[in-house]
Amino acid sequence: MFAEVKAGQVIKEIKPGPFNASNGIQYPANIFSLWSVDELINIGIYPIEHTSNGLDHKLEYETGRINYVVKTKSVTKTKIKKDLDIDAVKTREISLIRKTQYGILSSTDWYYIRKIDKETAIPSNVQNYRDAVREAGDKIISDITATTNKEQFQALYPVWNEEGKNIGGSLNIWPDPEDYDLGEE
Repeated sequence: MFAEVKAGQVIKEIKPGPFNASNGIQYPANIFSLWSVDELINIGIYPIEHTSNGLDHKLEYETGRINYVVKTKSVTKTKIKKDLDIDAVKTREISLIRKTQYGILSSTDWYYIRKIDKETAIPSNVQNYRDAVREAGDKIISDITATTNKEQFQALYPVWNEEGKNIGGSLNIWPDPEDYDLGEE
């Protein structure tokens, strides 16, 4: 993609192919393959470099607008983003945490059905795991509830070191069933 630039501003984007410039001159498609970047820039046609806006899908959305920055030999194009309402984000994330917690706990619900049905004791490792899942969910929800802005919420994201240990936040960090030696009986 290319951009037509006039007075330091992007006038329009151009796909390689024949096009009409804003000055009324019609150019053939082959200028994009035959002309150098400098020759194209001399007529106000700059290559576009797409840059990432680093969108955080939990906390931001793209507005549909574009920001162009005209540089010496190119134009950078970045999609404009805007923050979502932090209270709406918190509500959505707490709901997801509760659903995740329910899903994790449901995998061991059969122990309770068996206890009621057959009066078979619930193994301590299963109970300990379920308690740890509840505790982790409560901590995550408490941490989310305590945030008041985007930066605080982002601090909840896990960060993994080279040894695979989380040295960051608590978001979606759940007990590992293998740590509780869970297996089918």
